[in-house]
Amino acid sequence: MRLEPPPRRRRLVSLTPLIDVVFILLVFFMIASSFVEWQAFSVSAPGRDKASEQEEEDPLRLHVEQQGYRIGDAALTAAELDERLRAVHAEDAERRLHLLVGAGVPVRRVVQALDAASAAGLSRVAVRRGEAE
Repeated sequence: MRLEPPPRRRRLVSLTPLIDVVFILLVFFMIASSFVEWQAFSVSAPGRDKASEQEEEDPLRLHVEQQGYRIGDAALTAAELDERLRAVHAEDAERRLHLLVGAGVPVRRVVQALDAASAAGLSRVAVRRGEAE
């Protein structure tokens, strides 16, 4: 009588441990990587109190529109805006600037105005929705 060994079964390779290792490596590299700084400029929302609003002088109102910038009735280009904001800072370093953004204005134009204010040295800047005049 001849005994034959049982037929060998072919083992299936499980991909589950490999997927686990790849996932762990992915998580490790996501945590260990340094990303671009998301915060380009700081924005703080000050508290409102009546006393500080009454003491405060009239802020400079810069209208940001689709066509460009406007202070009062004077339309300004980007270069003129830089000069004007530097002059305002030279007069009064603590002067407030309100950016009044009109409807449909691209964010790029608002950021350019914020950059101009920052370059001029103005630190008290508020961004608001444009008002109808």
